[in-house]
Amino acid sequence: MMTLIQQLAAFELKTISFDGVQQSYREAGQGQHLVLLHGISSGSGSWVKQLQALSHHFHVVAWDAPGYGQSDHLSTEQPNAEDYAKRLKAMLDSLGIQKAFLVGHSLGAMQAAAFKALYPESVQALVLANVAQGYKGFDSQKQQDVFEKRPKMLQELGAVGMAQSRGPYLVAHATADVLQLIENIMQNISLKGFTGASYLLAYDAIQSYLSPKQPNVYVIKGMSDGITPPQDIQQLVDQFQLNQSYEIEDAGHLSYLDQAEQFNQILLSLHDTGM
Repeated sequence: MMTLIQQLAAFELKTISFDGVQQSYREAGQGQHLVLLHGISSGSGSWVKQLQALSHHFHVVAWDAPGYGQSDHLSTEQPNAEDYAKRLKAMLDSLGIQKAFLVGHSLGAMQAAAFKALYPESVQALVLANVAQGYKGFDSQKQQDVFEKRPKMLQELGAVGMAQSRGPYLVAHATADVLQLIENIMQNISLKGFTGASYLLAYDAIQSYLSPKQPNVYVIKGMSDGITPPQDIQQLVDQFQLNQSYEIEDAGHLSYLDQAEQFNQILLSLHDTGM
């Protein structure tokens, strides 16, 4: 049986250039567009199980956020979620994608919400999974701590050390295969990209980009997620009356890797209803 890293080799890392920047992504399949945005310690390769299974139903595109993979970092060192959304829009325009199902995981959920706020006509449905809500409005010391934490860890431990330290906390099922994939992906994180994403997490918040009772917004909670706990996400659901929410049992933070079949079924249910 092939390992996840071996399976990922079927989905080559591609690059596209526009507006003087390079952007990397992976893609598979045909049909309606499904765009996947990863979290702060991840990359396009973490979506291997979606590239495999969902490409029979969608044209799946998984990007590497600015400063990740082979994507050029943003021009600002103090980005907000709209900066990421604008890069994503330019990438999708270059790929000829006018409208998509948009899935944001963890910090990618904030970027995805900002994209929908800026370009509502480009989003068929928005899925927010294991949401990292951000620390805008927290006291300045907390924000500074959040901003410094991950880049400091990368500098002190290196990518492999960080993966070995953090990997087991990202999933409920920390098999050797899964941990090797996480380690492989974390090695493609640049310090500059990681620092920019950490700034986003520390100084912005998803609440800035959501509005109550938004149609076609769906929320996924991993019920064993210790990083973005389900009860915290439920507070967000309640605050914005986002009534379309799903629970995935026995799933940690990387719910789409931990319980890929359940995660994929949720996305397929949206596809089948024509949302």
